[in-house]
Amino acid sequence: MPPDKKPEKAKGGSNDRKALEQVIFLLVGLFLLAALITGILNYIESLGLGTADSIWERVLDYFLKHIWPTWTFVAAIVSALALIGIIYNSWKLRAINIVEQKIYNPLPETTTGGGNVVTEAKNEKWEKVMKYLNSDNVSDWRLAIIEADVMLEEMLRRAGYTGESIGEMLKSVDKSDFLTLDDAWEAHKIRNVIAHSGADFQLSEREARRTVSLFEKVLKEFQVI
Repeated sequence: MPPDKKPEKAKGGSNDRKALEQVIFLLVGLFLLAALITGILNYIESLGLGTADSIWERVLDYFLKHIWPTWTFVAAIVSALALIGIIYNSWKLRAINIVEQKIYNPLPETTTGGGNVVTEAKNEKWEKVMKYLNSDNVSDWRLAIIEADVMLEEMLRRAGYTGESIGEMLKSVDKSDFLTLDDAWEAHKIRNVIAHSGADFQLSEREARRTVSLFEKVLKEFQVI
């Protein structure tokens, strides 16, 4: 071994010694605590206040009658507050997901038309909606609204809203996170009337374009089109 190099100390032995010292310290502490409790009980017993068993029974009885009810009441309040916090945080997380969807997953932007004029968008499904809308056939106008409603449902599910129907999902929306919520409701209700009434519902071209323009506002808010 070179003369300028000292042998390294075994680290394992040092760690074992520290662990042993901690165990001994813990055992001594537990022994002293047990001795202290035993001394207190013996002192109380010497005062004629009862045996150790009876003292423990009185302590337990006091705990169950006075401390336990208060503890359960406090625990119930804390649990309720925790539940409220979970619900509140879930709403905030949903809002964050919506914002992130707008920022990190934007689709190609489209030009905006004035009034109720619906402009063409670079989205295959929306182009299909526009194809139906620009048809001269009334049944195609109905399909345009139904297809736009399908896009609305897909958008809501991607945004993290849950529910068996679009109506249920819209009911769970916080209006501060969904600026076009009223437009979504109105357009979806018209779609329901068309779906339930069929050919009995007299749909004009003007109403069809107005309804599709409502869907367009919603889909543009979330950058779907």
